[in-house]
Amino acid sequence: MFKYAAGLWALGGATDRFLPGGYVDKAVTLHEVVNRAGSVDGIDGVEIISSQLDGIDVADFKRWLTENKLQLTSILANTFGYRKYKLGSITHTQKTVRQDAIDLCKRSVDLAAELDCPAVVLWLGSDGYDYSFQVDYRDHWNTLRDSIIEIADYNKKMKICLEYKLKEPRKYMSIGAVGKALNLAKECGDTVGCVIDFGHSLMAKEKPAESAVLLQMNGKLFNVHINDAYGDWDDDLIAVSVHLQESLEFMFYLDEMKYDGWIGLDIFPFRMDGTTAAQLCIKNLRSVENILGRIDKEVLRKAMLSLDAGNSQMVIRDAIFND
Repeated sequence: MFKYAAGLWALGGATDRFLPGGYVDKAVTLHEVVNRAGSVDGIDGVEIISSQLDGIDVADFKRWLTENKLQLTSILANTFGYRKYKLGSITHTQKTVRQDAIDLCKRSVDLAAELDCPAVVLWLGSDGYDYSFQVDYRDHWNTLRDSIIEIADYNKKMKICLEYKLKEPRKYMSIGAVGKALNLAKECGDTVGCVIDFGHSLMAKEKPAESAVLLQMNGKLFNVHINDAYGDWDDDLIAVSVHLQESLEFMFYLDEMKYDGWIGLDIFPFRMDGTTAAQLCIKNLRSVENILGRIDKEVLRKAMLSLDAGNSQMVIRDAIFND
């Protein structure tokens, strides 16, 4: 029913701020990570951070993808992993720093075009603020919009995907919720859309299904990241490990809206084997698809029209437990 990709950052051993060296015994090469993605039944695509390709021959990377029957679905421009962007990347008030970040995004666009990749993701982790009176919100938002437009205008054939998140690493990230992301995407042109990340939506106290609907209704749902979380942080847990009904509702509406894009596994299995974690995600998501197939949609719609949660919950209960 759906097509799934894996973030290559998830399969090589994740690190955290408490153990920067990570929890795995040895470093894994990008080639090995691609092979791991290819070994997961149900993974047909991969996403990558632009810096993961530093020093990698593009022809070699293409061959690794081909050998594993994988498509490159998006490149995440790394505007957050360099010290020079600690106070902002494409929103920095210093023009030289800001232009450096914009140029990095443009290089990511070039790289995506060379690799036949349809999209570049902007997850602007360094852009935001930590205290009151730290930024002039008017200048900040005007700069943010103008920078995104410059990146989008660089190659009109490339999709630019804004991935929103409430916080981390900044205490307040500039694009923190679906409304901000949607408004900005509409201001920046037809080739600019949004990535909805299930866990990020939970952090923003949203219903992920509703946020996906808002984006799709406006033609701005360009990409989806799936995972799970407890809602107060970006836990990046195995999909459908915490929120069964919310995950089911999210997938229900992607199906209803005939979303035909990729669903990317954005997980950070710090203390687990990444390949095992990815396979668990796929198994859980396929099980959700099976539940979707058991939902009597006509009865569910009538239950929704009643506005009585008991009626709709009975329909969903019967589909989940199938007893």
